[in-house]
Amino acid sequence: MPSYAFPAFGALIGAAFWGLLWLPIRLLEENGLTGAWPGVLMMLGTLPFLGFLSILQRNGPSLARRAVFGALLAGSAVMLYSTALTQTDVVRAVLLFYLAPVWSTILECMFMERRWTWHSTLALGVSFLGILFIFRGDIAFNAWTFGDGFATFAGLCWAVGTALIFAEPSQPVARLTLITVLGGIICTFPLSWSLSSLPQTALILDNTLALLGFGLFYLVPVLLITIWSASHLPPALLSFLLTAEIISGILSSAVFLDERFGWPEALGAVLVCCGTVVEMKTQNHHATRTPRG
Repeated sequence: MPSYAFPAFGALIGAAFWGLLWLPIRLLEENGLTGAWPGVLMMLGTLPFLGFLSILQRNGPSLARRAVFGALLAGSAVMLYSTALTQTDVVRAVLLFYLAPVWSTILECMFMERRWTWHSTLALGVSFLGILFIFRGDIAFNAWTFGDGFATFAGLCWAVGTALIFAEPSQPVARLTLITVLGGIICTFPLSWSLSSLPQTALILDNTLALLGFGLFYLVPVLLITIWSASHLPPALLSFLLTAEIISGILSSAVFLDERFGWPEALGAVLVCCGTVVEMKTQNHHATRTPRG
């Protein structure tokens, strides 16, 4: 798939940085910004630059409704995921979010004329077996935290959102990314409020430079390259490539955090990755022969 080479490379670069998202999130949390507020306020820090880029693209094509809705869902996914990083272990948040390739495969089979094959069943089974190992066999309802639920739902929102973005090619990336940010803020603001009260003004002001810096120099490039890749890659292929985040997320949390990571989590990670590899084999064949609508 030579036409996918450049956006695929972009997706891999974005994935490496998404895997490190927990670092600024946890840093801001240590500075007093708790719950979902680190993610929300970092998103706010991206608005000045994205707004400027969107003005430069004002003479471009109009945004399609499906792409707008997809961007809203993608933004919600990012916010739910960043919140999950503060509510559960980094390893669990990363791996639960990356059930997204499974959801993307299901969506492609239902709405994008892709056939469900035994490869799809195998990918689904292996991925869920990986989750079983991640939870060390304890998958009772009371073993789940709000953070686990946020991470899982974020993966589903991401799968649907990127499918809608891919369905509308040639969209202005800066404006689409701006809508992603606005959608994430609007859709998850009640979530932020429910987890913890609005931080005091003095606390926000003390963290203003960090919020603007993380927003401008971290989130803006990562969001732009990810949304651009989403508009050029089929959703299951994109989700598979973004599983590279698992590697950077797990390795960095093992190095910098004192979180439990033994052979069950390692085996679970391998199984989830194997599930996406199996899915990739089917996607490669499908993507080369299915025209975009």
